Amino acid sequence: MLGARGAALARGLRGLTHSWRRDSRALALVRAVGVSRAGHGQAPAGPGPRRRRLSLSAAAVVDSAPRPLQPYLRLMRLDRPVGTWLLYLPCTWSIGLAAEPGCFPDWYMLSLFGTGAVLMRGAGCTINDMWDRDYDKKVIRTANRPIAAGDISIFRSFLFLGGQLTLALGVLLCLNYYSIALGAASLLLVITYPLMKRITYWPQLALGLTFNWGALLGWSAIKGSCDPSVCLPLYFSGIMWTLIYDTIYAHQIYTLDIDRPEDCWDKFTSNRTLGLIVLLGIVLGNLWKEKKTDEVKKSIDSRIES
Repeated sequence: MLGARGAALARGLRGLTHSWRRDSRALALVRAVGVSRAGHGQAPAGPGPRRRRLSLSAAAVVDSAPRPLQPYLRLMRLDRPVGTWLLYLPCTWSIGLAAEPGCFPDWYMLSLFGTGAVLMRGAGCTINDMWDRDYDKKVIRTANRPIAAGDISIFRSFLFLGGQLTLALGVLLCLNYYSIALGAASLLLVITYPLMKRITYWPQLALGLTFNWGALLGWSAIKGSCDPSVCLPLYFSGIMWTLIYDTIYAHQIYTLDIDRPEDCWDKFTSNRTLGLIVLLGIVLGNLWKEKKTDEVKKSIDSRIES
């Protein structure tokens, strides 16, 4: 009986093996047909390669630019726009404070200063990388910068710097004469700031003096000159703000985890949000002035009529 059962089990296994072989040949044939059809323009069955998701981040935009252009965009730090925001925001504060009571900031000036911030931040980064190219090669974080990596020569970076400064001059010439002179004075800070880390332990202070120059320039662009009672407190408070966020960038502050570079970066970039909140407060405060002024006018008119 055991022998009969063993023989039956053997026959069943042979049948299963033959069936598996037939199915395997059929599956191979189907796959071959699918590949053949795909070669004639038809997609093969089953999931294909995943498509890359569309991203509108600054880094993704730079990566999608023509390859010869990418090193210049990275030299301007367009793939990391937070620095441009930190340069631009003091300008917006000043323009917002200079607006007439009850009015929004001048949109033309905001756009003009935004363009200037992109160009001047790019010029500053170009100057910085030209000064520090030999040091950048020795640091992991900066070794892939375009000049240090050899993607852009010194001569080409100098020409690129000249182009940025020429465009920035065109923006500056759209302002009044007082603002043109004031803006031109900031060029000395832009050129010398990258050298400050070689001669002082307070390069953040030099950065603050440079990055917050717009607190003076924005007001003068609207009013024609600087009001020390408004511009100087705004300028020096901006400098203190820069000392804080650049210290974060350089690994110090109470809530900072210096062993996690991503935490340093997150806290550094959060200052863009802080600056936008300050701008929103300035705009809303200016609009509130008109509301209070209207109430006072109505009160005075009612008293006169009575």
